[in-house]
Amino acid sequence: MSRPSPAPMPPDVTTQTQYVREAPEIEARKLGLMDTARQLAETGLSIPTQQVAGFTGNQQDAFDMQRQGLGTYQNYLDNAANMAYQGSVSQYDPQSYQQFLNPYQQYVTQGIEDQFAKAMNQSNLQAAKAGAFGGARQGVEQANLAGAQAQAVGASLAQGYGQAQQMAMSDFANQQQRLQQGARLAAGLGQQQQQQQAADVTGLLQTGTLQQQRDQMEKDAQFKQQMAQIYEPYQRVGFVSDIFQGSPTSASSLTMSTAPGTNPLAQAVGAGITGLAAYQGFANQGK
Repeated sequence: MSRPSPAPMPPDVTTQTQYVREAPEIEARKLGLMDTARQLAETGLSIPTQQVAGFTGNQQDAFDMQRQGLGTYQNYLDNAANMAYQGSVSQYDPQSYQQFLNPYQQYVTQGIEDQFAKAMNQSNLQAAKAGAFGGARQGVEQANLAGAQAQAVGASLAQGYGQAQQMAMSDFANQQQRLQQGARLAAGLGQQQQQQQAADVTGLLQTGTLQQQRDQMEKDAQFKQQMAQIYEPYQRVGFVSDIFQGSPTSASSLTMSTAPGTNPLAQAVGAGITGLAAYQGFANQGK
């Protein structure tokens, strides 16, 4: 029985391994930078709450004044409306003249009657002396005197009545005018009070808003400063990282070849010597 032929031996292969490393001090600094970044990432951020400026004293006073002043002018407007209504519905009272009648009218009338009584007596006396008392002529004369007396008394009363009516009508017109003036005055006072109150509230709000804006600016500046302090370590790590990325590379290359039958120990020693020479050459270039 024949034995199988042995498997063919693989061809001799030489294996090359290339090692690339930074200069030791650069590599140490990069590793330290990575440790710092890792610690910052694990620590996390404690972001402060951004403060908002509250209402100032002037703003609070404005709010209170506005709230307390609501409708205070309404009384003036109600009075104005009431007086205007009274003026529109009131009518002249024809009997109101009586309060303006001359309180001495009866004495005037009595004086007229006394004068005519004297004239009547004088007429009777003359008729008696003439022997014509009770005659037709005397009767006519007495009738004329009586008519003149009635006419005089009537004229006096009519004059007093007319004057009283004029005074009553004038008083009514004055009342109407006073009601209209009072209504306009009350409405004007209500409007003026409302405008003055609005001006006071606006002034307090404006000054209070300026104070609030100033306070908010200070709070915003403080918040920005706190945030800058919090992010400063991260920015410092990023700054150093940018420097490393922008700097020329300081890496050294080491190639090791492994051939069949070669002593690995000798190759390692040779590789070490070669790497040391490469690093020293790089270091000398940097000086």
